This record gives sequence, C-alpha cells and structure tokens, in this order.
Amino acid sequence: MVKALVNVLVAFSVAIVSFNVSAGIESPKQVSDKLWVMGTPSNEQLTEFSNKGGEIVINLLSQKEMKDSEEAAVVTRNGMAYYHVPVNGADGVTLENARMVDRILLRNSDKTALVHCASSNRVGALMALRAGWLNGMSVENALEVGRKHGMTSLEDKVKSMLTD
Repeated sequence: MVKALVNVLVAFSVAIVSFNVSAGIESPKQVSDKLWVMGTPSNEQLTEFSNKGGEIVINLLSQKEMKDSEEAAVVTRNGMAYYHVPVNGADGVTLENARMVDRILLRNSDKTALVHCASSNRVGALMALRAGWLNGMSVENALEVGRKHGMTSLEDKVKSMLTD
C-alpha cells in the first residue's frame, strides 16, 4: 500500500514538473519594477496579482484560446484594468500588435502590469519587436529582451523580422 502511494506521488510530481517546464517561463516572472509576465494565469493568480498591487492585465491570447474564459470579469472585479490584444500564434506576432502593447504600457507606465499569453512566448516576441523596432535596440539586444520576457520558439521568426 505504501509503495503504491509513493508511486502515485512520484507520478504526480513528475506531471507537475513537466507542466512547469512546458510553461516556457517561471510563472509569474517579474521583469522590472512594474512589469510581470507569465503564461495563462488562473483566476486565483489574477486575484493574488491584484492583492499585491497589480493594476492592469494585458492578455495576448487569441479569441479561440479565450473560449469560456472569465478573465476579463475576474480582472475588473478585482479593480484592475483589462486589455485584450489577440495574438493568433506566430502569425499574430506583428508590428501592429507590438505597437498596441507599447501604447498600453506607455499610457500606464506608472502602473504595475501583467502581460500574458499561453506560455509567455508571444509576450517575449512582442517585447523583442518593441525593443528593436520601437526603441531602436540592436537585434541581439532586442532578442535578449524577448528571451527575458519568455520568448522561446518564436525567436527565429522575430530575428528574421528584425533583420529584414
């Protein structure tokens, strides 16, 4: 009986570890005084973010990914501002979307913000484009900004966009 229980606990622990690894970034991650990034937050994480001083949430999930989501209601119920910039996978990693996120962050530069997608990969990609195209950073420095914000599999696409 004890051996069976240990096997179940080990299997459960492995499942948790592989979930965290697949999230792409330690969630949530504070990347500056006023900016946090992460994969999809739970309702509890959104409430906790608000309780710890969070003021705005920028959601980059596509409309399809938002099916049955209560996120907007949870965010506003907790007194935070909610922004939805749908980024439809790699095709949604565009200058237009980077500009939209940039405008939101600039208008709210005095507020503590959380930016998220499913894994923080799109967050990092848009932050890299923002750094390179809008803030004039070199390609390598912009890519480093992207990595810091969670960019993983979109790096080649972003590098190509920044060098074109």
